[in-house]
Amino acid sequence: MHVRYAGWMETIAESHFEDNRRTPNKGEIQPNFHVICSGLTTRNFESKRKYAVLYSVFMRALIIENNAAYQDMLAHTLAEQGFDTDTGDSIESARSHADTRKYDIICVNQELKDGPGEEFVSFCNAHEQQKDTPILFLTENAGLVADELSVRVDGVIHELNEQQIENQIVHFIDRHLDPVFFEGRILLVEDDEEVAIDILDQLKQTGYQVTYFNSADDASAEFDAVTVYGSHADAYDLVITKIIFKSGMQGDDLVARIRSYEDGRGFIPILAIPDKNNDQRRISLYRAGVNDFLPKPILPEELLVRINNLITNKRLLDKVHDIRRELFALATTDELTGCQNRHSLMEYSGKFVSQARRHEYPISMLVIDLDHFKAVNDNHGHAVGDLVLKLTGELLISSFRDGDLVARYGGEEFVVLMPYCDSENARDKAEKLRNDIENLKPNGLDITTSIGVTTIEAGSSQDFEAMFHAGDQGVYAAKDNGRNQVVFVTLD
Repeated sequence: MHVRYAGWMETIAESHFEDNRRTPNKGEIQPNFHVICSGLTTRNFESKRKYAVLYSVFMRALIIENNAAYQDMLAHTLAEQGFDTDTGDSIESARSHADTRKYDIICVNQELKDGPGEEFVSFCNAHEQQKDTPILFLTENAGLVADELSVRVDGVIHELNEQQIENQIVHFIDRHLDPVFFEGRILLVEDDEEVAIDILDQLKQTGYQVTYFNSADDASAEFDAVTVYGSHADAYDLVITKIIFKSGMQGDDLVARIRSYEDGRGFIPILAIPDKNNDQRRISLYRAGVNDFLPKPILPEELLVRINNLITNKRLLDKVHDIRRELFALATTDELTGCQNRHSLMEYSGKFVSQARRHEYPISMLVIDLDHFKAVNDNHGHAVGDLVLKLTGELLISSFRDGDLVARYGGEEFVVLMPYCDSENARDKAEKLRNDIENLKPNGLDITTSIGVTTIEAGSSQDFEAMFHAGDQGVYAAKDNGRNQVVFVTLD
């Protein structure tokens, strides 16, 4: 069963109810349901911000500032962050703008021409269009903090100098409106209905997406079914689990089960709700893999702080891993074709062959050279030549297994290494590839290829250099024999 608390528009749009069940109110709860807890528009804000950069669809910012220089500086700073801006210097002009359109962020000075900025902030707090809009309050009072104001603001910007103002605004946007800090997917496991209701009620006003189970067995099955991890949109970011359940799998067993995964799921943060505050018990659970504890009675602010800390750290680590993967891909991938590059081929080919020899299974190689490719560049231009290479690379990637190494060796030459592939299968794959390239017709051109094939059979002591030499000889033989053919070369 899936039930969503409807908050934002996209949440409402995707809400659905099964078997005529309805959203549980406080005091009644149906286990094994899915909850989207929506409040501040962090997900929408960040998505719009990315679209603004990529597609020039601007978000709207309202700047109410009576200093013309600061007004220009704020408009410039927000424009760089993807905002289109409206400006004013009085409460009257500010109200006129607020009545006209919905804003994504509002900046207002403490002192305006016709009164205090708090008066306009109070107007926004009660305004149907602007009541959820993040508000930045600008002041010359270096000691002023948001909690001292009688109105709701989301940040205080101290007007020290232009550079510091700019830094504070950019920091606010990155820190408070980036979903890496305020969104996440949580798996909640708790068989005490009252405790579960309290936790879900606290999470209603956040951007967290919560899936709730009252059984550790069901939660374990759900976690097992969600095979993605890290920064993937469907991956869990946190598990909150009780330790002692009334029946079935216990919380420490669930922790052990999660930590047994060898992929990224095994590193998800776990927040435990202990049965009692016992030092030895906590230490044993820490050793088992629990990251933090939520003592009873559960304090709302403590709950949100602990959740935020764990998810923030996890998501920042996800970002680091994503950057590492991106850098690795840049270093090993040919930008034009999407195949592995020559550096990657030379780095890993020896390991492919060594493993085949060690475990005594066959490994085959295709050396692929497009025929008359220089004529394509000379007669049709390098843009068409690049298109031919790009489409050939895409065809190669789609034609082989994930475990095969598909690389662009250089120019119009490609190499494919295929573990667990004997000579007969290698010939068949090469012939199919030759036919597919002939039928590819990129930009309407007739393109053919010459392919050299060779195999290190199980138990052979040949190495990659011998293999590549044989495949290269096959290419030369194919071209000498008229091109557009496959030649198999047996290793001595």
